Amino acid sequence: MHVMYLTKDLFFASRVCSLAREAGATVDVIASIDACVAKDDTALAIIDLGLAQLDIASAVGKLREIGSHLQIIAYGPHVDTAMLTAAVQAGCDRVLPRSQFDQQIAQIVRASMGSQADADL
Repeated sequence: MHVMYLTKDLFFASRVCSLAREAGATVDVIASIDACVAKDDTALAIIDLGLAQLDIASAVGKLREIGSHLQIIAYGPHVDTAMLTAAVQAGCDRVLPRSQFDQQIAQIVRASMGSQADADL
């Protein structure tokens, strides 16, 4: 399974990539929504809501165009309730505070891998 990860935080991205690889996924870290290209086995898109100038509604719309089957997870600072709410309203499948996302990275990837296997049937 493949994961698209939209972030510029390379320090945190290394942790996410490591845990995703342990769960059996490959990850493309991209810095802008314009660089998003889904691969055949892409099942998960992760969006860092801390990206400067991020238009979450536009990003979710582009990801849905790329692959309607994609599960879209967004995370951000728990204090930025406006951005977390905007992500929910934009249609993200799941929106988490960063601390909760950090604790659940491996489980999220494994769950998406199961969803991809179900979609392949």
